[in-house]
Amino acid sequence: MSDPIRLAKRLAELVSCSRREAELYIAGGWVLVDGQVVEEPQFMVSEQRVELHPDATLVPVEPVTILFHQLPDTDMNADSIKQLLCADTRAPDDRSGIHLLKQHFLKLTQCTPLEPHASGLTVFTQDFRVTRKLTDDAATIEQEYVVEVAGELIEDGLKLLNTASVSTASRCPRSR
Repeated sequence: MSDPIRLAKRLAELVSCSRREAELYIAGGWVLVDGQVVEEPQFMVSEQRVELHPDATLVPVEPVTILFHQLPDTDMNADSIKQLLCADTRAPDDRSGIHLLKQHFLKLTQCTPLEPHASGLTVFTQDFRVTRKLTDDAATIEQEYVVEVAGELIEDGLKLLNTASVSTASRCPRSR
């Protein structure tokens, strides 16, 4: 049995490429170790069978944007939502054609945080252009608020609720 070596080094030897190219193949999900996709270049191999997918390309993995629907009455922050984001929670009818990789779940930025206990769509992205668009245009992006009121509404109560939702929208955090 031989000493274990890094997967990137083994792949570079097998397909006559640089280690950097081998790392890109591995991170892109193109390398199989004993029939299983391995996405970590530092993964140690010894006698395992290492294969490069025949359709492998060195095209860098594009940043992703993930939409998440937060359910009502859940008090979740960005970190707790990020723990839920994985290939297993992907919508069954997703037709994006994107093959999800581990690196798609790294360095995600939440662009549209919701108020505590609110429900709705929140956006996580790796793409700075999406972040910039959503934060720069936050004051002009239409948002809909549905408020449930128990009991009787005071005079001008609806007007007060409308004013509160407008001021909440204008306080949307900006990241620069």
